[in-house]
Amino acid sequence: MSRVKAARREFRRAIRKAKRDCWYQFLQEADGNKVWTAAAYTTPRIDKTGQALIREDGSTAEGHHEREQAILQAHFPPGPLGVFEPAQGGKAFERVNVQLVGSLLGAAANTSAPGDDLISAGIVKVFWQWDKQRITQLVRACIQLGFHPGVWKTAKGVVIPKPGKPDYSKVRTYRVISLLDVISKLLERTAAHLIADHLERKRGLHEGQFGCWKRRSCVDAVAIMTNRTQ
Repeated sequence: MSRVKAARREFRRAIRKAKRDCWYQFLQEADGNKVWTAAAYTTPRIDKTGQALIREDGSTAEGHHEREQAILQAHFPPGPLGVFEPAQGGKAFERVNVQLVGSLLGAAANTSAPGDDLISAGIVKVFWQWDKQRITQLVRACIQLGFHPGVWKTAKGVVIPKPGKPDYSKVRTYRVISLLDVISKLLERTAAHLIADHLERKRGLHEGQFGCWKRRSCVDAVAIMTNRTQ
């Protein structure tokens, strides 16, 4: 019996040593995306499924529906009252063409998570190859009418706990990532491009502005600040 126990201990030790050696070898040879794989293995996972949440007013939210409503109220305040009526007569839509929409769609990552319609950027790019004019005219019409379809505004929310928080019973210790439909993001990117292009051509932004300007980033701002400080 003692020989069986000794053999069992040696077997467990051999397994632990093999796992440790494999892990060390993986870390030594890790490069590129494998570095992030190692980080995912070493980062502790926080599973708070079913835990009651404390609202900002101090009340407790229990059950799936109450927790959902508490997170919505904390992270998504109600919008302004009234109906927005865009001004008519703009001509920005005239600059929406196949080249512009195609370049903005091509910049979308195929690996990004899809929205509520479950249609990824890769699938939309396949549709684009079939009928470029249809997608272009759809985006162009929305810009011309100043209309963003309500169904495209429905986001799929993914609740993620903020790392390093001492108490995960509070609603503010979580953040929500909103996943929108790819076609909705394509329309938003087109509108953002037109606005930025107009401001750049009309010199509507200060020379010291870095946000919303093409070919300007936080790195450039830090470089200028460092240069002036020196």
